[in-house]
Amino acid sequence: MENFRFQEYRDNLAKEILKEPDKSKRLEILANAKSTEEYQEAKRLKQQAFALKHEKKAETERLLQYAQEHYKEYAVFDSDMVTLINTIGENREKFESEVLPNTSDELIDIVIAFTEGNRDEEIVALLKQANFDYERLLACEKDEQTKARGLLEAILKAQSYDEAVEQNRDNEIDFSGFENDPDIPDAKEFVSKVFGAELLQKCLVSKVKYTPDRVNVNINGTDYLLPVDVYKEWEAVMPEIKNKKFRAESFVLWNTDPNFSKKFIPTPIYFYSFCGERPEQLDYLVQVPAEQKMRQYKLGTITHEVAHHVYDYLMDTDKRTGWRGLVDKTQAITEYAKSYAEHKLKYDEFFTEAVRLKTTAPDYLETNFPEIDKFLTDNFPSIKNEDKK
Repeated sequence: MENFRFQEYRDNLAKEILKEPDKSKRLEILANAKSTEEYQEAKRLKQQAFALKHEKKAETERLLQYAQEHYKEYAVFDSDMVTLINTIGENREKFESEVLPNTSDELIDIVIAFTEGNRDEEIVALLKQANFDYERLLACEKDEQTKARGLLEAILKAQSYDEAVEQNRDNEIDFSGFENDPDIPDAKEFVSKVFGAELLQKCLVSKVKYTPDRVNVNINGTDYLLPVDVYKEWEAVMPEIKNKKFRAESFVLWNTDPNFSKKFIPTPIYFYSFCGERPEQLDYLVQVPAEQKMRQYKLGTITHEVAHHVYDYLMDTDKRTGWRGLVDKTQAITEYAKSYAEHKLKYDEFFTEAVRLKTTAPDYLETNFPEIDKFLTDNFPSIKNEDKK
């Protein structure tokens, strides 16, 4: 029962029971399931997950208390984030007060016809590009007005992506902080080279900011930006703090969450100290000279984060279907990807790690995962490492 997916088993069992209208037969299905090895294993793993969740909660509470007692002055809330959140809020208000009320009659007619089964091909293509599951909305939502509004909002949001790309056309991505790290002072040039200007423009990245002398520890949504020596003192006392350390963070999901944002806007990517990282232990860097391993690891982390923007904005429904099928039959390409094997972001992280390898260890990717390499080449030909042997 290696890699048994207990939650998937439980969900499928629940669906089977709910489909049966007869109560006695539902009880019979459950009784039969309880006698199986799969049910008992799912029950054991569920209990195990429950215990782990409580253990993690207690750990977080201990760390939070320690942070508030010793490192309160390092808690930060970036002013840029305040600006970004305010912009998103203003866009939501404008969406309700201006965009929706001024929707053209033509589009409203198309939406109504769509809900009645007359599928406009351009709208279908737009919603697929935005990865909006319109089939589920139409099948599950019973109220016709709610159905029509949900579809209209999805269309307007999807249209705003191309508008944002066009508005961002002449804006160069601002890179800062990399001049303070002798390993990667050329990060901007490297990223431009391996992604290409056109693809980067479509990624809607506003800026890439690097703070190499600070470690970012996030506890319950609060960032503590600690000097490296201060972080090491904390880690010596509470080693589990390593699980709360973030090397990087991006905000692409703020754009793609339909409940949070109603309009696409450029968002930043942040990087922090790489202290404590051990690139010499990574399989894909085995052939890289020792003095170059950290550089390649850092550059790979940057391309990994940019790749989140590629995945979320440019992997349409059809591409994702093909990608999921490919990932499901492929072993994890890195240890980091493996850590997401049972996570809802499995396919996202597998993709971003594939781009990491494509841009910093291309020979390793082509040799060990040729189908993954081909997928990237076929769908995103501009992503490449021109120094590939």
